[in-house]
Amino acid sequence: MVTGSIEARPQPTCLLCGSPGRPAHTGLRDRLFGAPGEWNLDRCENRDCGLYWLNPMPVAEGISAAYEGYYTHADAMAEAERSRGRGEKLLRRMHRIVLDLTPIGRARRAALDLYLHDSRPGRVLDVGCGQGRLLVRLKALGWEVEGQEIDPDAGAHSLEDRAIRVYRAPLAELCLPEGRYDAIVMNHVIEHAVDPLGLLRECRRLLARGGQLIVVTPNTSSLGHRLFGDHWRPLEPPRHLFLFSERNLVELSRQAGFSKAEVWTSSANAAGFVTESWNLLWHGYHRVGAVPSTMARLAGFGFLVAASIAITVRPRGGEEAVLRAWK
Repeated sequence: MVTGSIEARPQPTCLLCGSPGRPAHTGLRDRLFGAPGEWNLDRCENRDCGLYWLNPMPVAEGISAAYEGYYTHADAMAEAERSRGRGEKLLRRMHRIVLDLTPIGRARRAALDLYLHDSRPGRVLDVGCGQGRLLVRLKALGWEVEGQEIDPDAGAHSLEDRAIRVYRAPLAELCLPEGRYDAIVMNHVIEHAVDPLGLLRECRRLLARGGQLIVVTPNTSSLGHRLFGDHWRPLEPPRHLFLFSERNLVELSRQAGFSKAEVWTSSANAAGFVTESWNLLWHGYHRVGAVPSTMARLAGFGFLVAASIAITVRPRGGEEAVLRAWK
């Protein structure tokens, strides 16, 4: 089966529980980077699972076609900074001040450290480290840091000039020593994985006894998903192969062999999700790295405040799900 120019195969059943799926989103197209094809997302019929996945599913050998127009983290950031005027930068500074005076600010600071702020520093691996900003931040906090990133244009490889090692191959192909790390983090990576269960098993192998894995990923039970539906930014077909919720992340970690896990949701980054979803809803596309319109920014800020209030009533409704699992 070929969808556009991307080879795909039917994926009728759930990766985690084997139950059949039911179409949840149909006829989706890539309105971010223009990858070819029309895609469907199925949802597991098992109510205790609820995993989402692409059906048909791109095959591992053909998934690179989905990334041909994909931005690099460095390019998108740089373009956005160049296009911001003095007024825009002042507005962003005021925005941060307001947030820092609320519980939203505390949640955002914890997210910046990938929730390692309360852990004793050791050796950490950032899987899919992108531009590498987290590595720099964690190194300043006393961690011995290493990264893994297969995109040669992502920017992290320049960190080698700062004596930060970044591996340039898929994690499973590196054959790193067992028990090497005290912590492994993945920020918006697992949804891209062709085999998320295999990825977590490899992470468990690489962790020392008592080591922790932290995974941050879009939350399909979020308020934003309910409001925006097909226009919810994190759907991102065909690069997001699996989408998770609080419940199935726990099951994923259990099947990967972790002895203990906890999951919560966060609205710390809700503003970005919503401004981009807003553009998809009203304009039919979103240009990654571009400065959002005033209307989109206001919508994002308003939603961030509302979501941070709503999460106290509905704790599973944050835009991101966070898994912390221990070996």
